[in-house]
Amino acid sequence: METTPYPEISVAQILTGANISRTTFYAYFSSKPAVLRRLLERAMDDIFATVTPFLRNEGRDRPSPEAESPEPVGRALERSIRSVAHSWHTHRTVLRSVALQWPTDPDLREVWLAIAERFIDAGAREIEREQAAGVIASPLPGRTLATTLFWGTERVLHIAGLGVDPALPDEESAVDALITMWRGTLYGDSGPVREKR
Repeated sequence: METTPYPEISVAQILTGANISRTTFYAYFSSKPAVLRRLLERAMDDIFATVTPFLRNEGRDRPSPEAESPEPVGRALERSIRSVAHSWHTHRTVLRSVALQWPTDPDLREVWLAIAERFIDAGAREIEREQAAGVIASPLPGRTLATTLFWGTERVLHIAGLGVDPALPDEESAVDALITMWRGTLYGDSGPVREKR
């Protein structure tokens, strides 16, 4: 998919590239679209794994009792966005192909929307937790905020991965703007908390 658009790739090309027999291929996959669906699931599992440690409702982002001071509001969010952008870059080829195919492929659409729901649901739960704690003041439902931020981030990373806009030549270039978008929406401030790298 890095050199040939997904629609132009044949099963025969996959067999040759992977050096496997047709029998072996069909033992694992029912079709070429099944391969793309599996690659998508693997990519998004990887991306979700980068986000999960930062979800406070998973209990994985709380400072230890020995910590000198609590983490600034939004620091975990920033680390999460940086990690997502890096993982998106790693899986860019698969995600680009999926973005072009899911609107017209019903099976891929079902998988992609289920994956989106996984992210949106986790985000909504975290937003609602922070709303209840008074950290997020927005009166909008957590689900609405999470859905809007997920799809906005997905589009920005997709465009950045294509490199078609000089302002977003790659995923890394989108990170600070995405942090600003998330922090502004959730916390009402406009700037990222700078981390030492």
